[in-house]
Amino acid sequence: MAPPKRDTTGVLVRLHANTLNGLDDMIAKAGKDWSRPEMIRRILKERLTEEGYDVREWVD
Repeated sequence: MAPPKRDTTGVLVRLHANTLNGLDDMIAKAGKDWSRPEMIRRILKERLTEEGYDVREWVD
């Protein structure tokens, strides 16, 4: 059985080498096996939540 479809859109972002180095460092410090896209999603979601946006993926 296939997973349910999600309402998502791919985004291509170019980042400077220093930014990628910082991102990789954050991933290492998190102690998780996260990919760069996963870490970017988490950072963005956290920031948007702090600004008061409802970024829940499922709304009951």
